[in-house]
Amino acid sequence: MATALQAGLDPDARAVLDLMEASGRPPLHLLSIEEARTAIRTSLETLGKPPPPVREADLWADGPRGPIHLRLYRPMQVPDDAPLPAMLYFHGGGWMTGDLAYGAWFCASLAERAGIAMLSVDYRLAPEYPFPAGLEDCMAALRHARRDAAALGIDAGRIAVGGDSAGGNLAAACALWARDEGLPLSAQILIYPVTDLVEEHESYRRNADGFGLTADMMRWFRTAYRNGADPADWRMSPLRAPRLEGVAPAWVLTCGFDPLCGEGDAYADRLAAAGVPVKHIRHADQIHGFLMWPKMMRASDRALSGMARELRARLFA
Repeated sequence: MATALQAGLDPDARAVLDLMEASGRPPLHLLSIEEARTAIRTSLETLGKPPPPVREADLWADGPRGPIHLRLYRPMQVPDDAPLPAMLYFHGGGWMTGDLAYGAWFCASLAERAGIAMLSVDYRLAPEYPFPAGLEDCMAALRHARRDAAALGIDAGRIAVGGDSAGGNLAAACALWARDEGLPLSAQILIYPVTDLVEEHESYRRNADGFGLTADMMRWFRTAYRNGADPADWRMSPLRAPRLEGVAPAWVLTCGFDPLCGEGDAYADRLAAAGVPVKHIRHADQIHGFLMWPKMMRASDRALSGMARELRARLFA
């Protein structure tokens, strides 16, 4: 894999890419949707870690298309009746793959390190449920968390949203929607987010192939999620929103060897230009997805610790 040997790539990322190549698995966009979902689950089982011990509870929220499955994580040392700040988590997977198991390690670890509640949202997936179904589920979950905060053990005045990749896209769109709806948020955590379905930024060409997520995979994901809708709709492309003023403070993580790097960088820059407090963490030596692969990626633990510090600062201020 010549491109994976490009100067500056983290050695752990090289090892993961070599493992992917050795598996012989076809790229996701050449698989059926069920095969792709199985492949994502398998990769997380191989490269992930078991979640640390926390309190877990499965819950349901009402959504526009029916019930939405949620999973609540709380630190073991905090009594169930003590209201905690919370983050709603929207998983990655191209809006087409992923489930509650996808974010189990991440949510439990962040709940433990930040001392907060994490509410993971099993939103509806394309192609069965294309845009805006998943986003509407995420907003319904956010409204549920605020409305039923006391029953959930959540402090309604200290709520953040966050997600990785497609989940970062959903979190950014939720933050904009929440601003317009008058639902204050304490933070938005955007992990290598999709922010622009209109334009393929330069990083699509620079990192088109050889780094795990490819440009062709992203085109497959984007096409299925869009399902013919206007890609300039800010709910799909937050970077195209008419204005970003007044949205929640942002923590944005981007990776140098990621096709999505350009649009993530551009969104962080636009937020800052709009006067939104932004902390932009650029992992120049990393590939897309590294945060969810803690078994082989030492940078995953460091990134998670940085995120926990940011959430503590925003949610316990």
